[in-house]
Amino acid sequence: MSEIKFEDEHREIKFSKKQKWSFGMGSFSQWFIMSAFNTWVFAFYFTAVGLNLKYIMLAFIIWIIWNAINDPLLGYLSDRTQTRWGRRKPFIILGTIPILIIEIVIWLPPLNNDILTFVYLLILLFCYDTFYTMVTFFDALFPELYTSVEERAEVNTIKQILATLGLIMAFLIPGMFIGDTHEMSGYLINGIVTSIIVGISLFIAIKWGVIEKKEFKLDHKHEFSFFKGLTYTFKNKGFVLYTILFFLFEYVLMLYGYVVPLWSRHILMEVSAMSIALLLGLLFIVAIISVVLWKFLDVKLGSRTSFAIALVLFGITIMPILFITDYLVAVIVLSLSGVGFGGMLYFIYLIIADVIDEDELKTGVRREGTFFGITNFFMRLSAVVSILSVSLIFLSTGWEEWTENPEINTLLGIQLLMVLFPAIAVGLSLLCLYFYPFTKAKVNEVKEKLEVLHKEKKEKIERT
Repeated sequence: MSEIKFEDEHREIKFSKKQKWSFGMGSFSQWFIMSAFNTWVFAFYFTAVGLNLKYIMLAFIIWIIWNAINDPLLGYLSDRTQTRWGRRKPFIILGTIPILIIEIVIWLPPLNNDILTFVYLLILLFCYDTFYTMVTFFDALFPELYTSVEERAEVNTIKQILATLGLIMAFLIPGMFIGDTHEMSGYLINGIVTSIIVGISLFIAIKWGVIEKKEFKLDHKHEFSFFKGLTYTFKNKGFVLYTILFFLFEYVLMLYGYVVPLWSRHILMEVSAMSIALLLGLLFIVAIISVVLWKFLDVKLGSRTSFAIALVLFGITIMPILFITDYLVAVIVLSLSGVGFGGMLYFIYLIIADVIDEDELKTGVRREGTFFGITNFFMRLSAVVSILSVSLIFLSTGWEEWTENPEINTLLGIQLLMVLFPAIAVGLSLLCLYFYPFTKAKVNEVKEKLEVLHKEKKEKIERT
């Protein structure tokens, strides 16, 4: 395997730049298709299809119940899987083709019957979640492949650059094809283009990026049943706090995806899809640039302290949104917010690796699938809660009657969703970080112990 170099039989595998960037394409694929799906499905079924808002809310509520079972179960099954290709790769391959098909057929619902449209949406939400969860096992491979602080910082930087690029494309590409958000044809073309791009990037990631270390070859053998594993995992203080942090980050991300188009259209008076995409695109472009800063602070100060700095910075920079009605000013403010947002994006997918490392010291095996299966559920929960937030705010302010009665003021509701709700999420996140146990010193201590454990595992495999 040309992309991997072995220094001697006991030292760590050294991964090439080609492998690391190929692996990062998995993050690009995940974030591109997830953001395109989550951002535009709600707008499509509500605006273009005209499905009653209550049916959309019901579909997402039922979906989240399915997530509670599906995501942790698939994660657990991947932990217990043994094949010649490893534990995660078979799931990633199995999920790829179906997720590409779903990205196209989601835009072809039956029309003129709310019940049929509702059932169609619900079935595709179920299928999407099942196969997308399989594709996200790239995330489960990250802490397993890259174990040192420096290497994780490097690869996480690559992952977040490509993930943010995926986010940007998820907002910019629709702007090329969805001219009028009330017209259905643009959504279908966008889905086809998205599916092609994601398919190519997943091929690169699977072909050259997905590798599994031999020292974890026997980690599928452990005593945890599904429910015992869940119980044990939720007794982990660090993981519980991380899960709350992750939920709050995803909530803010999803909320902005839903509300920024409404903010642009009804307050900034910019109605084109490209204008909306530019607002979110600049937020993420600045986030990409800022990753270099957060990588530096991560190595110098540690993840916990640097994450707190990012949260405070984001919270401060979104406050002017309360007073903005000019599109150009909005572009500037969201761009500035991108610095803090970039730090949040960088750290939220990094610090879980410390939780998993400590769990390996306690259990003797790596259980990334279980951890990420649970966090995937909370990612879906955040999407539902964000949609419910939007729905409840607008129902309470007479949103559905706005087109017939323009005198109804929706300004307050949009401002609450753009500033107040994210500010509360930032405050709760800072509280969680205060109690989060993984200081820089503790992380280094865990790393030292893991080096010894991994050497023992490798020697055991070689004897076998």
